[in-house]
Amino acid sequence: MEKYRAKIEQHSATMEAMGLTPVAARVFVYLMLSEQHQATFEQMVEYFGVSKSAVSNALKMLEAVKMVDAKTIGGQRKRYFSISIKTMFSEDYLSKKIKEFYTILDDVRSIRQANDDFNDELEEISGLYKMMLFEIPLILERWKRTVEEKKKNK
Repeated sequence: MEKYRAKIEQHSATMEAMGLTPVAARVFVYLMLSEQHQATFEQMVEYFGVSKSAVSNALKMLEAVKMVDAKTIGGQRKRYFSISIKTMFSEDYLSKKIKEFYTILDDVRSIRQANDDFNDELEEISGLYKMMLFEIPLILERWKRTVEEKKKNK
């Protein structure tokens, strides 16, 4: 993994800009680049040279937002962490997140009961998210067909 250290730093900076903590961003990129597409808690603590609690908190956060899964293998006590790409981009997951956000926007608009530019912006963004909720299944279906076509043509 040493050969990937610069890439981990580079890509984790982008992940931080998207809202992840520094350690969570590095853990996420590390797991994407790990040769087995998984790693143990101990491997990550050793690689990053940070406290166990920092890695533990990062993993808990990544698991909570469904970006990382954990499993045990063959009765071992160690947990292996891996990226949850299929979960992150599943229709159910994306739809749930979109609904949660526009529900917040609509609730804030109704609580504010204001007739101002900010409420207009909230309404516009809520409309965008509602449109996305309708479009996501269509986009994912087109994407699945594209993936299947690529597999057939290999």
